[in-house]
Amino acid sequence: MSRAEVAVIGLGAIGSMTLWRLAERGVSVHGYERFGVAHDRGASAGQTRRFSVQSQREPRLTPLAMEAFDLWRELADLSGRELFRQTGGVIIGPEGRPSIVSAIASAREYELPHESLGPDALRSRFPQHVVRDSDVGVTDPFAGYLRPEASVASAVERATALGAEVSLYTEVIGIEPRADGVAVITRDGEVTYERVVLAPGAWAGDLVPGAAQLVVPRRLVQAWYLARRPADYRPETFCVFERVGDVSAYGFPSLDGLTIKIGVKFEAHPVIDDLGNVQRSVDVGHAVRLAGVIREFFPGLYPDPVTLVTGIEGYSPDDQPLVGLAPADPRLVIACGFSGAGFKFAPVMGDIVADFATTGSTTRDASFLTPGRHLAATSLGAS
Repeated sequence: MSRAEVAVIGLGAIGSMTLWRLAERGVSVHGYERFGVAHDRGASAGQTRRFSVQSQREPRLTPLAMEAFDLWRELADLSGRELFRQTGGVIIGPEGRPSIVSAIASAREYELPHESLGPDALRSRFPQHVVRDSDVGVTDPFAGYLRPEASVASAVERATALGAEVSLYTEVIGIEPRADGVAVITRDGEVTYERVVLAPGAWAGDLVPGAAQLVVPRRLVQAWYLARRPADYRPETFCVFERVGDVSAYGFPSLDGLTIKIGVKFEAHPVIDDLGNVQRSVDVGHAVRLAGVIREFFPGLYPDPVTLVTGIEGYSPDDQPLVGLAPADPRLVIACGFSGAGFKFAPVMGDIVADFATTGSTTRDASFLTPGRHLAATSLGAS
């Protein structure tokens, strides 16, 4: 492989978008991926990801989501694929729930269209949901669903068309800052770059020393259910949703005309101790718990899941990503720990990472994402 200016390690959601945004700027860039493009082992599998512009925790993410909205449309136009479908969305949960209060506040702060709904209005507008008397909701007309596998593939495709070089099924086993650059080491040898972007997802602990105890790989389960009346769950009649409170769930309209994907979180997703031996099967007890939630809140679905799929995501201590220059060496750019909520921001995060990789800074308000808030200056070793 010839030398390039920048290497991107990991071509999942963030790495693929970084590769694209760097290539669009005319930067000579190489991407490394230990698996294939749009593989099913990480955080970008499962057919759909939810998009919304309202923030349930951090209001500074809302303008980034709005910028991502435009970039998703740009990538879709370039690829000729429907990567994003705008269905609108709703968050449902008990009145006064912090995530709902925050979502409404972010919509008001940035003057975004939305509606605050009481239980009767929710039942009328969203009859597929069981709504409790204590529930309220907030709508987001910008919301919809993304196609993660196609999006990752489209970003890599566009980047390579612009001259980016990609090495698939190539595991990076070491990163060494040196006087003349940063060496990327694989089993086939090493190449030196001016800057290296570390976007390894749940594998952050392997490549970002000091992150092993900070970016924790967790296992999640996604499930699909048969609809009793499929017409009730088409994208035209059933929008993306999130339920918060004592029951935490999210879901999408049907893509195949028969089944609905719904994710349910009972407690913190279990930690994965060995990424080389991840349990892919889902035990019966978990399926029974899922069926109980579906039976209670989604009576229009048959409660027993017809498909169960596991995924892996990397979580940071505060559930906010680490994006920016490494504290110990500004030639290393870190982009990891997106904590299950990063895909909707992927293209704008990729562009922010491209800022750091080319100029060492960004004009966006991304200071609250700095890796230095968790990683000590000595974590990565001096050059």
